[in-house]
Amino acid sequence: MHQNNFMKTLKITKIIIFLFAIVFSACQPKVKSEKKSVIEPSVFFKNIQTGATVDSAFLIQMGVEGMGVEIAGEKNDLMGHHHIIINSDFIIDGDIVPTDKKHIHFGAGQTEYQLDLKPGKYSLTLQFANGFHQSYGEKMSKTINVTVK
Repeated sequence: MHQNNFMKTLKITKIIIFLFAIVFSACQPKVKSEKKSVIEPSVFFKNIQTGATVDSAFLIQMGVEGMGVEIAGEKNDLMGHHHIIINSDFIIDGDIVPTDKKHIHFGAGQTEYQLDLKPGKYSLTLQFANGFHQSYGEKMSKTINVTVK
């Protein structure tokens, strides 16, 4: 009889330990779900890919990840605005983006622009810069080639 009680007690103890293990594991923080993934800042053309053929007037949609878009005038960390550079390279990190026909500024925080170009082949560089128009350099630029028909 004592052995039968001992077996029942052992069985109940195993069940209690099993339930405790389930409750304990459920209370542990989920490291993977709480950990935020780090996004490497980048810019991109949302609606046009390199090699595209476009009409002489076409919409450009500009995107950015890992940073925010704001109007020019103040210099804030991880913030800035877009520029489109026509047939020229990115602007070196820290240099001011020039203001001329080849460098279009979007200091009001625009993320879309209707570009009108004559027929031909073009390189378009999307360049992100801070509120003082100082470039974030090559890492925050994206160049594509398009043909305007």
